[in-house]
Amino acid sequence: KNFVMPISYHFDHLPSNVLSLPGYDFFQFIRTILGEPEAKLLNKISVKITSSLLLIEDPLYIFNQDIDDEELDTLKEQLGFKMKNDTFLIKPGVSSGFVSLEQALKEKLNQQLKHPTKRKQQQNINTSLISSLTTPIQEARTSSLSLSEHKSHALNLIKKWCNENRENLNLENFHLEEGIDFMLNIDFDRNSVVQATIKCKCGKVISLCKNDQKIQVSNFYKHL
Repeated sequence: KNFVMPISYHFDHLPSNVLSLPGYDFFQFIRTILGEPEAKLLNKISVKITSSLLLIEDPLYIFNQDIDDEELDTLKEQLGFKMKNDTFLIKPGVSSGFVSLEQALKEKLNQQLKHPTKRKQQQNINTSLISSLTTPIQEARTSSLSLSEHKSHALNLIKKWCNENRENLNLENFHLEEGIDFMLNIDFDRNSVVQATIKCKCGKVISLCKNDQKIQVSNFYKHL
């Protein structure tokens, strides 16, 4: 009799809070389980929490679309093989990795739904523990800017710099537009500290520094 290994065999010991992992912790989990390129792909398509992953039938479907994006092209090369006819074949291990993980997560969800009382008790314990350990962190986040406010602050700095340097560069209509000349990426890490990078249209990714917990874009100016 042939032995059939369960597809979720390698995911028997998922973290108890795996279904509610946010942001940084979610991507760390994906890096550990699947790999760095897979984590970058999910971030690229804005899948940043476990629940979003469960709602997507196939994250790799994005590669079937006719999208002109340098970062996606790089990920396609890392996650697939280039065929002689210039098409790409996604590596079987990459495809099966996503399928296996999603099935394991769905099984985890079904288990929790079958035992709501136990799940509620565990949630209460986790909430109490997190509250006792992270109160200072939560207070720090409350007193800081939101992601949208951080982004507005950074974009205003870039706009102001363009206005001030228009005459120096002798360019009457000089301006830098997000989505065309650069891509701004801002997020909170696990300690609620804002982290930011900016990707120039030349492809270079630049880490942005902070001053008094506010994003500064001087590193981007130096690159220009």
